Amino acid sequence: MTLNTPYLQASDTILLLASSSTGNNIFCTPAIRFLRKHLPNSKIDLIALNDLSAEVFQDSPDINQLYVLRGAKAFDKIAKNYSKVVCLGQRFHRDIKGYQTPFITIPNYRDGLARGEQQLQYMSGLVGQPVTDSDRHYVIGNGIQTPYLGLAQYDIAPNQQLVCIHLGCGTTLLHGWKFFYKDRANDARLWPVERYIALGQALMLANPNVRIIITGTKNERFLAKKFEKNVSNTINLVSKTSAKDLFDLMASLSLFIAHDCGVFHIASASTVPIVGLYGPTDAVLAGPYPVREQHHIIKANTMADISVQAARDAALSLMLKFPQK
Repeated sequence: MTLNTPYLQASDTILLLASSSTGNNIFCTPAIRFLRKHLPNSKIDLIALNDLSAEVFQDSPDINQLYVLRGAKAFDKIAKNYSKVVCLGQRFHRDIKGYQTPFITIPNYRDGLARGEQQLQYMSGLVGQPVTDSDRHYVIGNGIQTPYLGLAQYDIAPNQQLVCIHLGCGTTLLHGWKFFYKDRANDARLWPVERYIALGQALMLANPNVRIIITGTKNERFLAKKFEKNVSNTINLVSKTSAKDLFDLMASLSLFIAHDCGVFHIASASTVPIVGLYGPTDAVLAGPYPVREQHHIIKANTMADISVQAARDAALSLMLKFPQK
């Protein structure tokens, strides 16, 4: 590739490789939309590595065909039909063993710059076109929020302010509930469940109009039971939402609260006010993208150093500054 000859051109048939992580796939979406913007008539297909993470791309107008697969033989069989294969998921080499197809891969992320921006800049170099501010946003599905119908079954008063707390993480989906008992305390990204419970209680005490919604995957239903037992009137959506459902849900919320996880990045694809809890993780690299004024990041040396009081104060301040429409 030379400066005058972009690597990806209109004549190419392009296969993109994503990952098994919802969050990592969300990071790819600005780059994929950028590619479609500049190659509007090209065949652009994508491989995701499991059903859950593939939900990010369902109904995306930027992709012609979405594949979900895990095996090297299936990958090689599909890839032979494309002139260019580009890997946007840095774990593909680890997750798929024994493939024969050559492809180019985005370089390792560097600290201090959002992953979404690094994906976008990488694609900019492949296409030979500059990035503009309008390119800097995540895209879930077709990018259009519609009313989340899952709330219709709950008796929600007009004055109630819905605050969503996401309790879990992708590790639970992969390794099951035992992870939370054996290894959760050693995970640098997770806040103790007991503190989320205390936060829910504190928010309701400070503002009686607050009603808590909790989300998570099916392997986190035991966490939901514990939360519901201790926080009254909780709306439990754990294991009941797809990526698009969660994106739609954000339009009904006054606030979203979570640690670094895939659902956090779904939230940052919307305009919902966010409180993000970060320990040693780089909060720029893995934080909301792009950063908006309704985003508040609490950063500490460890997750255990983040107090319930700090999270409560940040939440109440955002709800006051950005009242529900």
